[in-house]
Amino acid sequence: MKKDIDVSFVMTVYNKEYYLPSVLKALLGQTGLENPEFIFIDDLSTDKSVEIIKEFTKNVPNVTIVENKDNRGISPRINQGIALAKGKYTRMLDSDDVFPIDSTEKMLALAEELNADMVYGRFTKTGKEPWLLENESMSHDFSYTFSENALLGVLTGRFTRMGQLIKTEVLKKGGGADERVFIQDESIPLRTAIYARGIVKINDNVVLVPKEIGNFSGNKVQLDNDRFLAYCYAIQDNPNLPEKALKLMYQRALSAYWKLIKKTKFLPYFHPAFFKYLFNKLYPTLPDMTYLKHMQDVFLSLPKVRRVVNPLYALKK
Repeated sequence: MKKDIDVSFVMTVYNKEYYLPSVLKALLGQTGLENPEFIFIDDLSTDKSVEIIKEFTKNVPNVTIVENKDNRGISPRINQGIALAKGKYTRMLDSDDVFPIDSTEKMLALAEELNADMVYGRFTKTGKEPWLLENESMSHDFSYTFSENALLGVLTGRFTRMGQLIKTEVLKKGGGADERVFIQDESIPLRTAIYARGIVKINDNVVLVPKEIGNFSGNKVQLDNDRFLAYCYAIQDNPNLPEKALKLMYQRALSAYWKLIKKTKFLPYFHPAFFKYLFNKLYPTLPDMTYLKHMQDVFLSLPKVRRVVNPLYALKK
């Protein structure tokens, strides 16, 4: 009798041939899993990324490789992969991140033991060549914390990379990535946590980042834009969330806007954004929807910021 899929791994790919051999070795070598599946969504790579994936997975069961004919961006592609996931849990990864080989096994054990819908941990930018990370393991004595309120766990935690383990039905219910936002790092945990029961934070590395070549982390304005929009849209879409959650989300939106002002305005400490940000840090308030819309208009008018092209794969809540 064929076993059910325990974990679906979803990877979006765009021109990562330098990293993929090591990323795939660590991914396909994940320990302690009974019947995983591997879903690769290519966003029209122009290098040998797809060929490398095919070579490494030619004898691996439960592999799906989607070769798209157009380039749309990260969020639609990750949703395309999530829609195909059949496992009880889904773990997503960027194609330039390396998983410690026992990380999924340990995250899965905690999810089952604590009945938690979400598990995440730390990441480290190692600056090392990817092949030096292929066989890394987690610590044997790592600690962790558990919060039954997943949304507050996300809003008081630090999510800046992929690599979370999330119950698939909850991930799909949350809608996956917000396709109005180009980079998915903030929107996936935020949207998922609204529907999740329980979150575990592991105080050890579950993602190892090799030396970085040409990724979006160098474009700080892009990061400010996508961080702001993730929280802005979550507030607009979910006005009936608990007040504490709305206040924390508004704080994050104001923080992203203030970071943009510091980068782009002369004498930023005299700008109204600074006083709004400072006041809200001292006295958290519910979102001012008029000011939120003003900030949104500023971000949406920014030049040289990448936007999603024709989002087609938005998951239905």
